[in-house]
Amino acid sequence: MGILGSRNNPDKWKNKYLDLLDDNEELEKIHQTKEDLLCKTIMRLSLATTGLNKQLDPHLIRIRKQLKNGLKSEELKLELEKFSNTVMRLEDTAPDSSLPDASLLFEFLFHYFPEQKKDIQHIEAKYEKKGYANSQYLIIAINDLIDSIQHIKPILEFPNKLDPLDTDSASIKIKLQDLLEDTEIPEKFERQVSDLKQKLSGDTPISSILNETISLLFQIKKHLQSEQKNMAVFLGQLTEQLTELGIKASGVKSNSQTFAKKRNLLDASVSSQMLELQKSSKTATQLEPLKQLVNSRLEDISLQIQKQHSYEEVEHAKTNKELDLLTAKVSKLEQETSLLKNKLDSAHQRAMHDPLTNLPNRLAYDERFALEFANLKRYQTPLSLLIWDIDFFKHINDEFGHKAGDKTLILIANLLQKYCRETDFVSRFGGEEFTMLLSNTGVQSALITANKIRKTIEKTAFNSNGKKISITVSCGLTQLISSDEGDSAFIRADKALYKAKNNGRNQCVIL
Repeated sequence: MGILGSRNNPDKWKNKYLDLLDDNEELEKIHQTKEDLLCKTIMRLSLATTGLNKQLDPHLIRIRKQLKNGLKSEELKLELEKFSNTVMRLEDTAPDSSLPDASLLFEFLFHYFPEQKKDIQHIEAKYEKKGYANSQYLIIAINDLIDSIQHIKPILEFPNKLDPLDTDSASIKIKLQDLLEDTEIPEKFERQVSDLKQKLSGDTPISSILNETISLLFQIKKHLQSEQKNMAVFLGQLTEQLTELGIKASGVKSNSQTFAKKRNLLDASVSSQMLELQKSSKTATQLEPLKQLVNSRLEDISLQIQKQHSYEEVEHAKTNKELDLLTAKVSKLEQETSLLKNKLDSAHQRAMHDPLTNLPNRLAYDERFALEFANLKRYQTPLSLLIWDIDFFKHINDEFGHKAGDKTLILIANLLQKYCRETDFVSRFGGEEFTMLLSNTGVQSALITANKIRKTIEKTAFNSNGKKISITVSCGLTQLISSDEGDSAFIRADKALYKAKNNGRNQCVIL
């Protein structure tokens, strides 16, 4: 009866057929989305591993070319087998004591593979303990994990083929902004960096910005390597010139010694002939032979003196010429050394200062902290650490733009510097965070100073495009003790800052 009923209702079968077609199309879309994502994942892993080993690079390039045309299972499988065989043939190397920082890679994996967090943590822990001989083995382990994920469950479903990078482009742009601010930018790249920051604050697609940022950072790296190479060449030339000066100085000394010897010989010869004349005059019985003898001896002495005088003039002129050349070379070396010193001072200044606020940076903070902490241990003088953070800084950037954010950072930096003593130390630690070291100051006195600064900042505002921007800051304080180790004091101050934020911001908290 059910079969007959179905025959009498052909529309029902038609609808089922159409439903199946729709389901099939939907499955094809999902499959295509997964395929696209898998291609992108493999390509990014390939890009990340390029350059680790010259034997693997040709395989990685061929894999990327194949993936541009989509997944062709047999061809890709063949190429991956070749790649695996090449990896297996590589000689094992001893664990590298300075493996590259892979934190960004693991952050990516945790974000896009949350269900495999334990497996990824296991790989990360093994990498940090140097359980992998080199970075290639880490990539192989991650690749194996991703392969297993593909067989178990789809990684992520991105409707309408969205690029995973686009899902959190705002936070990536902020990270890139921080990266550019913390990077030492040579003068010739400042314009490019400025243009890139403008793009980061605009609506330019993140994929385009990423490519441009990577390209720019590679250019900066090559430039710095070239600068180091030029510096090494200059120092080599300086060494050669100093060696040459040493040889010439030795020559001048040798000439002086030769000159002194010849003068001594002349003195000896004259003295000898004078003695002979004295003897001859005592024993002489006739005047004419004595005159002839005296004249002959005097002529010999005069000739020797003339020869010595000519020799001395030639040698003196030669020595003066060499000394003039030495003086000129020393003067040139002094100029080059002064130029090198200025370059090194400038490089040190750039390395130790934040280019936006002109405050000391995190590197300078670490150096000053070590000095102040050593004084604390030696003299037992009080030392307080303050960490400042601008409240709702992200809101300022989002609503008023990055130029307003930069102006805020510069304003806060100036105020912090203005209201502290010359013996105190202020630095931009990173982002919207600042640090302050108050020497010979207990934490209660530091709290009074901090609240004065906080209230001053609270009353400060500026205009951006006709809109008034008010600013407040939060502060965490702690007093260092001799038993502090590592970052223990910083962690306490940071916890105090976190507490100030949780309590409503625009306040100072001691811990």
